[in-house]
Amino acid sequence: MKFSDQLYAGVNDLWREAADKPFVREMALGTLSEKRFRNYMIQDYLYLLDYIEILCFIRSQTEDEDLRRFLLAVINETESETYRVHLPHMRKIGVSDEETATAVRLQVISEYTEYMREQVREHGFLAGLTALLQCSWLYAYIGEKMTAECSEEIAASPFRFWFDAYTCKEYIEANQMWIDTLDRETEGITGDTAVLLKNIFRTCAEYENKLWDDLSF
Repeated sequence: MKFSDQLYAGVNDLWREAADKPFVREMALGTLSEKRFRNYMIQDYLYLLDYIEILCFIRSQTEDEDLRRFLLAVINETESETYRVHLPHMRKIGVSDEETATAVRLQVISEYTEYMREQVREHGFLAGLTALLQCSWLYAYIGEKMTAECSEEIAASPFRFWFDAYTCKEYIEANQMWIDTLDRETEGITGDTAVLLKNIFRTCAEYENKLWDDLSF
């Protein structure tokens, strides 16, 4: 069994729960209020800035040129998604530059991103790669699951672009490249290191669920 299969098995319950969160389901059905969606877009943008910064930090932890090229590709794709999809839609719903610049991160986001930084500082490259993959993979999972369950509703939802972003070919391919890279780097992994990485992956999934809950304000 690939290590990614073990990671997935360890969070499947949390991912199913995430896909069924009221916030996610209301996006799919098109019933989410514009105010709550604006709050989400601002918070997610702030999270993405931290996410990109942590990706760069992880890249600095390896001298392997293949891994550095891979991480540069991930950074480029994440930045592209941020500026190709996220910012234009923020502007479309009326979020100003000033509003973005003065926004304060939710406590759960600050705690979550600090947790990921801490794993890289304490446990190195693989810990960071595992922690950040969870977020990327979870969004692909939610996009696929909700599109399969609510395809007609999503097609008519004003938030369709969100699901399109995480089910598009570019995103799926980038996410799979990440999974394949982690599997290569963890081939034959056992013992305490395997347990550590599985715990990191699950803890990140728990943070994601708490974030969806806290966005329901």
